[in-house]
Amino acid sequence: MERKIYEYGILGGGPAGYTLALKLAMSGACVVLFEKENLGGTCLNKGCIPTKSILYNTNLIYKTRTLTKFGINIDASGLDFSKIIENKNNTVEKLNKSLGLLLKSYDIEIIKEEVISFEQGRINTTDAQYECKKIILATGTIPAKIPGLETNNKTIFNSDGILNLVRLPESVAIIGSGAIGIEWSRIFSDLGLEVTLIEAQKNILPLADIDVSLRVERLLKKKRVKVEKNVTVTKIDGSKLLLSDGKEITSNIVLVAIGRSPIMPEHNLEFNYDGKFLAVDEKFMTNVDDIYAIGDLNGLSLLAHSAAHQAVELADYFLKGKMPEFFKKDIPSVVYGTPKVAWFGVTEQTLEKNNADYKKVLFPISAIGKSHTDDEIDGFVKILVQNEKILGVSIIAPEAASMLMQFMIAKANNLPYKAILNTIFPHPTFSEAVNEAVLAIDNQSLCLPKGKN
Repeated sequence: MERKIYEYGILGGGPAGYTLALKLAMSGACVVLFEKENLGGTCLNKGCIPTKSILYNTNLIYKTRTLTKFGINIDASGLDFSKIIENKNNTVEKLNKSLGLLLKSYDIEIIKEEVISFEQGRINTTDAQYECKKIILATGTIPAKIPGLETNNKTIFNSDGILNLVRLPESVAIIGSGAIGIEWSRIFSDLGLEVTLIEAQKNILPLADIDVSLRVERLLKKKRVKVEKNVTVTKIDGSKLLLSDGKEITSNIVLVAIGRSPIMPEHNLEFNYDGKFLAVDEKFMTNVDDIYAIGDLNGLSLLAHSAAHQAVELADYFLKGKMPEFFKKDIPSVVYGTPKVAWFGVTEQTLEKNNADYKKVLFPISAIGKSHTDDEIDGFVKILVQNEKILGVSIIAPEAASMLMQFMIAKANNLPYKAILNTIFPHPTFSEAVNEAVLAIDNQSLCLPKGKN
């Protein structure tokens, strides 16, 4: 069997794996990347990119139904859903090719064979053994399963299988109201389907601030999405779903969107785990020397941008000895669709639970002129502060993700919230809500009536 020697062996070609490979290769390190499927991982092939492509298309369809108020009449009755899927596939294929060319430009060796097993210092495929001084696991996750509610991707789908839906049903039940469940609720409701969203917790988007959860629920109900909270699905019998509270729901298909489970290649090593995820230290190293885990596999944050950032910090540690600071950093969360939802930091319910002393403001997007010119008036900027410092921010607005970063940059640089006021914001823009929300913390907003600050 052929033996090859490398400095770094990376298992997985998703955002964590390919980012690390690029960073190391840029410095001339000897790197081998193993990816048996398409480059880009879940994000590019089965997650972020394909769902956002579909969301963009379906939102256009929804908007055509609201254009009559502007004197524009468009007949969207001839919807061809297969074209939306075709456009999604073309987008993914184009980005796959671009990523492949990018990695090739840095002479990164990519092994398309399946990794049979790995051990300390060695990665094995069917045809070769690869000796690697350091092994980095970036194998990602797959859709989690509910015992007794197994998916078949014909009538009961997971978040991978739903991307290949060919024909639209009349109704869909979605189990789980995290980002995946909310985004697919928006997709299917925009397409005119009857949608039921089922959440086991007492509020949808349970990781978000309570005001975000309540407003998103209101927005979904405006689109006629039925929301069932604080219940679980106990049985699926054909098109009927039995809930734990005794209620019965009828739906043509079911989407199970309850999270992700890690993918672990074959090995004979004794790893430590944190729940179902691989445990790592502050250097992303497992309890086995010179074996590291980054991205979804370590469970620190199941987001593509977190995976990529872990890779950048690990590369800096390998090449420069710089200690990673990922554990100290805020991680932004975004739910896509219209309007976008974005947040970082602590939530108000956490502060209340800890009896913390804090100030807050919830500034309505409707107070900004741009929201009216764009007919996007439903949303807000919520800021939580303590001793002049930003604790957490939640935003619902068409440009929420971009607006959020202004607060994150201020917090990352240890700036007081008032430092944002040193900037002149252009008019008319949604970003003016950032400025006005900060002013409103001290009852100084120039857009809110007296007594409403």
